[in-house]
Amino acid sequence: MMIVCTTARAALALALLAGVSGPSMAQSAAQPAAPPATAETATSEDGEIIVTARKREEKLQDVPLSIAVVSQEQIARANLDNISDLAFQTPGFSFRQGFGRIGGGGGAGVRPSVRGMSSVVGAPNAAFFVDGVFVSDNINSYQLDNLERVEVIKGPQSALFGRQTFAGAINFVTRKPGNDLAGRVRATVGEYGNFEVSGYVSGAIVPDALKVELNARYYEFGGDWVNADNGKRELGQQRSINIGGTIVFDPAPNFEAVLRWGYSQDRDGGYVYGFQGSAKNNCFAPPIVATVPFPRTNTARRGFFCGEVQVPASYAYNIDEIRAAGFDGLEREFWRSSLELNWTLFGGWRATSLTAFNRNISITGQDNTLLPSVNPAFAVDQARNSDWSQEIRISTPQDWAVRGLFGGYHFRQDNNGGFQFTNTNRSLRPFDSAEGVSNYSIFGMVEADVSEALTLSAEARYQWETIFDSTRTLGTEGQPVPVPTGLRQVRYKAFLPRFTAAYQVNPDLNLFATAAKGNKPGGFNALPNDAIQADNDFFRAQGFDVFREESAWSYELGAKGRIGALNFSAAAFLIDWSNQQLSRGESYTRTNNAPNSVVFIQNAGRSQIKGLEFDVSANATQWLFLRAAYTFVDARFKQFYDDTTEEIFDTDGRPARLRGGAINPLDVDGLSGGDLRGNRLPQTPQHQFILTGQITQPVGKALSAFARADLAYESRRYAQVDNLNWAGDSYNLNVNIGIEGKHWNLTLFARNLLDDQTPLVVTRLLDFNRLLTRVNPLTGLNQTTFFRDFAVSAPRRRQFGLILGTQF
Repeated sequence: MMIVCTTARAALALALLAGVSGPSMAQSAAQPAAPPATAETATSEDGEIIVTARKREEKLQDVPLSIAVVSQEQIARANLDNISDLAFQTPGFSFRQGFGRIGGGGGAGVRPSVRGMSSVVGAPNAAFFVDGVFVSDNINSYQLDNLERVEVIKGPQSALFGRQTFAGAINFVTRKPGNDLAGRVRATVGEYGNFEVSGYVSGAIVPDALKVELNARYYEFGGDWVNADNGKRELGQQRSINIGGTIVFDPAPNFEAVLRWGYSQDRDGGYVYGFQGSAKNNCFAPPIVATVPFPRTNTARRGFFCGEVQVPASYAYNIDEIRAAGFDGLEREFWRSSLELNWTLFGGWRATSLTAFNRNISITGQDNTLLPSVNPAFAVDQARNSDWSQEIRISTPQDWAVRGLFGGYHFRQDNNGGFQFTNTNRSLRPFDSAEGVSNYSIFGMVEADVSEALTLSAEARYQWETIFDSTRTLGTEGQPVPVPTGLRQVRYKAFLPRFTAAYQVNPDLNLFATAAKGNKPGGFNALPNDAIQADNDFFRAQGFDVFREESAWSYELGAKGRIGALNFSAAAFLIDWSNQQLSRGESYTRTNNAPNSVVFIQNAGRSQIKGLEFDVSANATQWLFLRAAYTFVDARFKQFYDDTTEEIFDTDGRPARLRGGAINPLDVDGLSGGDLRGNRLPQTPQHQFILTGQITQPVGKALSAFARADLAYESRRYAQVDNLNWAGDSYNLNVNIGIEGKHWNLTLFARNLLDDQTPLVVTRLLDFNRLLTRVNPLTGLNQTTFFRDFAVSAPRRRQFGLILGTQF
């Protein structure tokens, strides 16, 4: 086990943590102040936290799953602002927002890692939900101040939650309005042009029968990195507007209808992402055999960087030029809506219908050089997506010794086309799309009390998923949009079970064991539409245009309980992962004879993850709350040969193995660098620590003061499967100190107090400013490409600010 206290940064962090946890004030309750009595909270009458991780209300202590709950009070007291902040509170969950807020459902735009199951490209391995509704697009800008709680459910949740949840599910549960009039307004002012105001008002129009909440938020951040392209401190600039509401209709004791809706608008500038530069490559340099017209090597090598990657000294983004063309770094609009109907039937049976519709329009302006330039190269892309879903389920009375839940689900997502614009053609080139996903599934759960202490349950989902794909043809501005061609589809069928045993040793100790299967469907890789026909024909012949379904079996032993004031949970887990979807880059020639590259999704053979985690918290005294959490993950490849890694070590221009893994009889250097057995999985830390200290003290009769410190540590993350370079250990320390009365509160905050500058993400790319002729490791022919380069994203800098809130 790694001991993180050996560095000066960790020592300083722990000293600060101890400082805010010391007995420097008079005694008071250590828990955060409760929300207004009129707001519904996720607690039962005895104070236990209630969750809905198994499609029904249960006490967190009794659910035989590993669930981390971040409550409304914790969000407010810890001053959590986004999903990355949530991850800092959750053992086993890591989230890197390395590309600003752009991107779709996963991969480069969103990198959730739950218990070591991360993704590099493509769809994420853990899915996000809002009130049980699957979120198919980027959720980075979702507001947190309208939430009752967040449930992070670890391990495969495919049986009850469905697609893309084989690493876990993150469910945002929004607040419901109550009968009494309640509301809150909260304003934040911070460094780097940070300003935010949010609020809600809720109450009953007709007591008990019709209750309503309206919420709104305006947020802006001016940017904390200087743009080397124009000298302005503007990189990382963000702005959002969120408006939403909830209507609860209870016309009768046995019926409830909940209508939820939301609209959000994002406007961002350039994000903090830039090239390291191939001049910094320090290993596996290609042997240069000629220099005219540009360097040439007789191997497949393109140079590499080995070791810890540092954040560059400066970043550049040609955002002025993009804005001059009428666009921005990001322009996005979301519409979300759902209708939940609940019936309580005869004898305690319960029926639920959940209908949802979501729509997203995104325009992204991407600087392609990431360098100060008077002749920039940039591209603008618009994407329009929509999805709708319908779930119907029915459950038996929960007091039966044998009880169950059964349902059906349909999900449809359509990518509705858009346009592309580059500063070379200076015109909008529209395209249509026949791409999308259609999913039908049936699911159920049966649970039986074998004895007073032992409960067994079996859950399962059977699903049919069809993925549609088309070839996008770019049109001409002002002309009819071309009809998509190359229509194709593939169907995946999957049976996804979970088996659980729960044993209650006593009222304060529960043990559980689970075995569950999860999957993520395969799909189609998009071939470059500017490639010469020969290259795309070659990609198809190699099978690069498709990738297979991946699946995983997860096994877990866990315990939850309390000893006096101490609450604890612990788990050990083993995950066998097949056909993991990873990235590979391939060079090609454009129709104008210029070189370029494309990223495809490929499948690894087999991976295995072993790990353990614990979470311990206690009210050490009436005024002091302490928490410590730790996750250890040993995630390694068990079977995987990677051509892209093999070329790093190449000395003769021939791969050591042929496609499919057979030994290449023409290879003479004998290297086996492409065999990655034993290498760690990329983009996921091996160690995570979370430490929290909080004090709450009365100040006079009507006021109380509080201080809270949260330290989150993550060990190194390998950039890619080769394990040759990595982002180093990170330490994020947030401190909040404030005073509050019955109807108001004032907080001083420091985010990233240690000013940790560990890269968020390191991405393997190419240096498009340095041409190189090399041997293509797949064809054996000379190919014009580029030297290897790496792009690095930086975290936000240390920030101080002030929060003022009032509530009634």
